Amino acid sequence: MPDYNYHFHRDDVEAALACLDEHGFCVIQQLIDRDMVAALKESIDRHLDPEGDLAPASNRYHMSFAEDSEPVWDLVDNPAYMQFIRTVHGTADLCLHRSAAILRTPGEGMGRWHQDHRGHIENPQRANDVLNRYPIPSGAWFYLNGSHPDRSGIAVIEKSHYLEWDGPDGFVMGPERSGLYPEGGTPDTPYDPMSVPGCVPVLADPGDLICFASLTWHANMATRERRYSCGIGFRPKAWRIYAPWPLPASVAALAERLPDRLKHFTDGYTGFDGEWRAE
Repeated sequence: MPDYNYHFHRDDVEAALACLDEHGFCVIQQLIDRDMVAALKESIDRHLDPEGDLAPASNRYHMSFAEDSEPVWDLVDNPAYMQFIRTVHGTADLCLHRSAAILRTPGEGMGRWHQDHRGHIENPQRANDVLNRYPIPSGAWFYLNGSHPDRSGIAVIEKSHYLEWDGPDGFVMGPERSGLYPEGGTPDTPYDPMSVPGCVPVLADPGDLICFASLTWHANMATRERRYSCGIGFRPKAWRIYAPWPLPASVAALAERLPDRLKHFTDGYTGFDGEWRAE
């Protein structure tokens, strides 16, 4: 485990962001209460597994969760949460950037190491390549079960968020920084992901916010319980994105559904088109 503190009280935002800057991740403790945790878990079940038929050792994703989930929008009424978000971005003039929820079932193995940032892709081919190009924390997620290597959650590679970082000792990055594999091997060479130098299995409780930098490498740990996670990302409205896909009808529906005091968050929101491919 690290010899430094990465857990911070929700009022100690400056120290948390200093840790984020230095180590590439931090945990803000008890940013939401038990009732909010329960509401978000129920919303994930309702939208990702309404029939209760998600098989063992599998997962489902919702890549526009804020368009459907009502409890997610209660976060903007949480002063501590919004103070953190505004401080991260250096402004209160924000729009919805993207959102997601993930449901995993027991038996799913550890995921591959990766970073979400796609700014190094010169010619974006998919929606993620378009949206994940900005210095916005990649992780501002609630792991609603908490995070622990004995159960489930997230692991990060500390200090992997520096531009000059070219992979952990003994490992090679795949094409276009896609994954890691042992030196002398191939992308298909098996290895224990938790053995990678710098790996930190993040420890967090339900209600904690796990935040990591845009370039930080991370992977979901092996799942031994029904695991719920979700996140909503914002960006400064000054950073306009002209998405190459038509504005989804769901964006207008979201603006119609939200109360007047929240509609401004949809100004600049592009939606997410997972089917879009560059011509």
